Amino acid sequence: MKWFWAVLIILFSSSISAETITLCSLDRPGLSQKDGTGYYWDLLRAVFEEEGIKLEHSSAPFVRCLKNVDYKEVDGAVAAFKTHERAKKFTYPKSRLNFSSYGLTYLKGTSFDKLESVKGSVGIIRGYDFSSWLPSSLELIYLNDNFQAIKMLKTKRLEYHADDLQDVLLTLKKMGERPNQFVYKTFYTKDLYMLFTKDTRGQNLADKFDTGLRKVFENGTLEILIKEYGLVNSILPDFK
Repeated sequence: MKWFWAVLIILFSSSISAETITLCSLDRPGLSQKDGTGYYWDLLRAVFEEEGIKLEHSSAPFVRCLKNVDYKEVDGAVAAFKTHERAKKFTYPKSRLNFSSYGLTYLKGTSFDKLESVKGSVGIIRGYDFSSWLPSSLELIYLNDNFQAIKMLKTKRLEYHADDLQDVLLTLKKMGERPNQFVYKTFYTKDLYMLFTKDTRGQNLADKFDTGLRKVFENGTLEILIKEYGLVNSILPDFK
């Protein structure tokens, strides 16, 4: 009988360690690239490994990632703002993943006095809650990613692009573009979160994210990754 229970315990332990989750993200250079590399993927792998969970990644435009979570085709999405509408559909952890310093990117030679005086077309990634701080008079052009935005800025099919300025700089680096051909003006800072399915599994994963993130701070992995990727924004003060 003891042998029987020992086997059951081993099998049960193996099933826990073998748990796998799938997270979806927009292809963000240096952060969550579609090949599974980048700061977010490295951090999330470390976080969930602390909780005995294996991470699988998937890449899709931001809006599709949200739909995939809503339809429970994946377990969660990476780096999303927390809104009242999303809180009804998704489960958020208590801890933030990062924070976004967002504003406008535009070619040198373009200028404006204040945000309310901006004229012309403004690029915005589909599904991102950036339009709420932009004047309603602007012509918004909805895009899939920053690669498309930078190409359109260079060819003057866009006058401005509204997004996280760190994301834009990392995209320029991957594209081999000179960052000094553009101007970057910050307007706001907003927290970025993981979001998970709205069910018991999603709540469990959100709790494990909170616990695992604390552990990777305590063992030094968080600080190592932030330095390795040279991030401008850091959540290290959240744990001190």
